[in-house]
Amino acid sequence: MKALKILFISSILYTITTNAQITKGNWMVGGNGNFSYSKTENKNNSGSGTTINYTPIGTYVITIEPNIGYFFMNKLVGGCKLSYLNAFQEGEKLDPDGMNLGIGPYIRYYFLKEDKTYNLFLEPSYNRFLSNGLGNASSFAIKSGFVIFMNNSVGFESSISFAKTSNSKFERNNILIGFGFQIHLEKEK
Repeated sequence: MKALKILFISSILYTITTNAQITKGNWMVGGNGNFSYSKTENKNNSGSGTTINYTPIGTYVITIEPNIGYFFMNKLVGGCKLSYLNAFQEGEKLDPDGMNLGIGPYIRYYFLKEDKTYNLFLEPSYNRFLSNGLGNASSFAIKSGFVIFMNNSVGFESSISFAKTSNSKFERNNILIGFGFQIHLEKEK
């Protein structure tokens, strides 16, 4: 038990003394996973002044997003991310035909000083989906989050995003909750 306490205290002290690598010239590689659930009730006006209500439909959206980025200046990183998205309705099985792959740019800005062991960020991004489920869909998202740097290379983040996905047939707005890791590769000196 004593060894466990020493290990815990030393890991806390190690975390407190590390600094984040969010400075110009560094690379960031990582990714996150997002999840959302929405319930939609379709309404149809029959023309006679009566509204016909249909059964509400619940939709789940799961997104996995690996990314790579480069710090162009302190606290500002830009790069590219892939998006693997699967949306399905309640009662349906996960279907490979419903899987979608997208690619697009992102920019992320960290608000607090570079030497903090935690930070806040804001990240706008754009995705163009390349696969069959969403057709020619595109998506714009804005993400805000909190990152804790576990050492000078690895950060764990939690985030909330608003994403608007649309094509010629539909438009979907989602709020997604996400978690992920980012590895900060320090430039050689």
